[in-house]
Amino acid sequence: MSQVSRFLSSRWNDLRLIASTTTGKAGLVLTLFFLLMAALAPFLSPYSPNVSSGPAYAVPSWAHPLGTDDIGEDLLSQLIWGSRGSLLIGISAGFLSTLLGVTVGLTAGYYAARTGEALMRLTDVMLVLPLLPFLIVVAAIFPSSVLLVIVVIGLLSWPWTARVIRSQTLTLKTRPFVDASILSGMSDLGIMFRVLLPNMMALVILYGVFSAVTAVVVEAGLDFIGLGSITNLSWGIMLFFSLSRNAMIRGLWWWFLAPGLMIALVGTGFILLGYGIEERYKLRVEQ
Repeated sequence: MSQVSRFLSSRWNDLRLIASTTTGKAGLVLTLFFLLMAALAPFLSPYSPNVSSGPAYAVPSWAHPLGTDDIGEDLLSQLIWGSRGSLLIGISAGFLSTLLGVTVGLTAGYYAARTGEALMRLTDVMLVLPLLPFLIVVAAIFPSSVLLVIVVIGLLSWPWTARVIRSQTLTLKTRPFVDASILSGMSDLGIMFRVLLPNMMALVILYGVFSAVTAVVVEAGLDFIGLGSITNLSWGIMLFFSLSRNAMIRGLWWWFLAPGLMIALVGTGFILLGYGIEERYKLRVEQ
């Protein structure tokens, strides 16, 4: 119980330090706003997002603040529910990418000889694969689904994290506390994940945040060109339908502006949060 309380106290202090900077505070506010929007979507949306609730192509009004689409579905409700789809893919793909990057980076840094070199050559190969064009090819071959998008983005966006974690591992493994762990008889896995990893968690979280931003933007781009899963309501799907149903030609700017603005704001929030974590990490290193 005391270990749990110490862990929670440490994380709370980290949040306070992140929020002590302007960028960190802005990032926390924006990120929490979108997470709450996704979590409370059933209570915040005025209508069901997939049920006609008004006249087609209605302009913004008190009844429909963002108007309606071509079949009378409320666009504000779609915007709120769409946060779930976009954040689900972003956070899930970011987590998968970070997990792979940390595992490869730690292994390559700790076993810096043949194993490390082989993993780094694999990382270099993955770095030259263009993410969005590869996703387009995969989406054109296989039936599009949320799981497929998450897995492909996660499998292709880990190399940058791996390179950074490897570099940090090479630095940390020369420290005296690592030598002490070796002399105490701790296993290699124990040293990697119980000694080295906790000392770079801020860096891991930082690149996890950046991976999530990449996933949100890539998923929106895939949806926009019609290769996403139309069964998964997201901001990218809203952009796709606004294009395919001639919202731009009809001058219905609120239809495509709102989801585009949400994508920009959630990306800004994640990036500002990442910068706040980076400043916290630099402070910890200096101390």
